[in-house]
Amino acid sequence: MSQKIEIINNWTLPRIFQELENGNMRIPRFQRAYVWERTKIVSLLNSIYKQYPIGSFFLWDTDMRMDGFCRDITELGFPTKPEASKFSFILDGQQRITSLYVALRGKILNDVDYSKICFNLDKKVFKVPKLKTEQNNIPVWRIYDDKEYGNLLQEYYSSGRIEFGKLIQDCHELLNTYPVSIIKSMNMELDEVVTIFERINQGGKRLSLFDLVHASVWSEDFDMRNKIAEFNNDPVIKIFGTLDSEIFTQSLALNVSGDCTNRHQLNLTNADCKNNWQKTTECIRLAIDFVKNLGVQQLSIIPYNSLLAVIQHYFFLSGEKYINAEVRNLISGWFWTVTFSQRYSSSTLTRMNEDVLWINDLANGIFSSRLFSVKLTVDELVRVRMNLRSVIKNGILCLMALNGPLDFDNGAIVTLDKTNASRSNSKENHHFFPYALRQQFVISQDEVNSVLNFAFITKRLNQQISAKHPSIYLQQYEMENAEIRTCLLTHFIDERAFAAAKRDDFKEFVNLRGTSILEKIQEVCHVEEQQNIIPVPEADEEPEELYLFEDE
Repeated sequence: MSQKIEIINNWTLPRIFQELENGNMRIPRFQRAYVWERTKIVSLLNSIYKQYPIGSFFLWDTDMRMDGFCRDITELGFPTKPEASKFSFILDGQQRITSLYVALRGKILNDVDYSKICFNLDKKVFKVPKLKTEQNNIPVWRIYDDKEYGNLLQEYYSSGRIEFGKLIQDCHELLNTYPVSIIKSMNMELDEVVTIFERINQGGKRLSLFDLVHASVWSEDFDMRNKIAEFNNDPVIKIFGTLDSEIFTQSLALNVSGDCTNRHQLNLTNADCKNNWQKTTECIRLAIDFVKNLGVQQLSIIPYNSLLAVIQHYFFLSGEKYINAEVRNLISGWFWTVTFSQRYSSSTLTRMNEDVLWINDLANGIFSSRLFSVKLTVDELVRVRMNLRSVIKNGILCLMALNGPLDFDNGAIVTLDKTNASRSNSKENHHFFPYALRQQFVISQDEVNSVLNFAFITKRLNQQISAKHPSIYLQQYEMENAEIRTCLLTHFIDERAFAAAKRDDFKEFVNLRGTSILEKIQEVCHVEEQQNIIPVPEADEEPEELYLFEDE
């Protein structure tokens, strides 16, 4: 097996600067623009002077095929072509490298003069002088530059300031010999590097696959980030929720190549995206309308964002703006079993590609069901918490929304929107057994936050109920509303669960309600069609997050 990682500990700052100035070390376009202030560079230089570690620099050896990914800092005048046909991308450390370069070379960048950074001989620290009259501040670029360094030594030694001369000599030697740790990634394709790249934290923002795709397809007349922002700024989309960038790159890759794995997303070209953008975004809108009819009234409760990418592909292939009843039922069954089998909780892109083959058949008039094994119990539903992320929770919320919830006091329709579907503690989200009374019911915080203790009701009714016992407020509404049982059925609360609630019997209530919801899950997942059920492998264990480098 060929070696893919090399750790080099004998590089120095002059070696790094040489690589930059020869065009052999370049900055990828997906990196942030240079943002460090001079005070931060001063801290970095002082760490070097004290011989503290400043972190490793992560490079990726590649060749001229990746030339289009480069972002050149024209003000620094680096060559746009390397000495040979290969060069290294700076994947982690470009802010530090650029900072050291502009300081030690005395450059002006973004209208900031870094030649003002000095080494103070009295205090033995790097600083930016506040007063021009301050004594014994030597511009650091003069200490680093060989010619200027020679002039400084001659000036200080000839004038008898030998101690200061020695400080300048020591500083020059340290800046030129300070060991730099380099980690090189070799013999890797771009999609392999993405896995490493996504685990590097840059200034608090985890860099993503989208940053790479955006860089590779960018042009002056097509900026995908801006295009996505325009889409999300549509008032209708704002009500539904801001779509993640991954939905767009997955959709484009599916529509261009029929494959949404990382490699195919990275292979998207500017022409691919420009030519397919309008049709793809129209199909995403149609997919949103489709899932709304499955109870996804707001993006935050969609079981998987990737469902939108797969569904939009049907509209893209078929060219239709609506789905007939037969295909709608087939896709609905697929949607629910993907959700309640938690199919996309691992190997997501691979499993999406498998499902897209079936979508292709549907678009070509070859109809068949695609259902996945769903094995849930009432006990498992009881343990699903509203305050935790869960695909099953979102699926249940969709079913609750789809069931047309009504207020139990007067039968008013509960309008579901971004306000009450997006947060578990929203005023429109009701704990049937109030959270504030959990100790009186002898139930834990986890138990009271069960999704089975949750109901969509209006803000008005929720505030009216406040912290009352179910036995109290239900008795009142039973007298006021002759149709209360019908209203409660819209919340999956049957006669037996109603009776348990009126007894303030929490555990009986959630078990009976869980039974009703499980029956609905089994109905929408067509569990009776056992011959067509596809088993879902056990979810892959999520890899532990690995942080290789300190934040920049």
